[in-house]
Amino acid sequence: MSIDITQVSYDDTGHVSFHESCVTDHNQPVFDAKWQRRAFGLAVALSEFGHYRWQDFQAELIAEIGTWQETPADARSRWEYYQHWTAALTSVIEKHGLLEDGYLNPEDRDGH
Repeated sequence: MSIDITQVSYDDTGHVSFHESCVTDHNQPVFDAKWQRRAFGLAVALSEFGHYRWQDFQAELIAEIGTWQETPADARSRWEYYQHWTAALTSVIEKHGLLEDGYLNPEDRDGH
């Protein structure tokens, strides 16, 4: 299944414009940074477009957080919820074959 990007609208800065309900809902999640909101939206949208079941993403997020929790305190990174979120999203995207190999972090392919 592919997403028809011609049906997506963009704002003046080139970012995707969200439906009014997405930006005025007082019960919406609160984010500390724009990238966190985008990661959240991407995970939800990919699931809603049928690329994976939401439960698949949840399982990846639980596993990612579990790995962090099992790491000795002196060896793990600082707690950053959306870092775990993006790691889980990357994993579910890779497991479902949604991007070509090397598309994420293309600089890693060349050793840079």
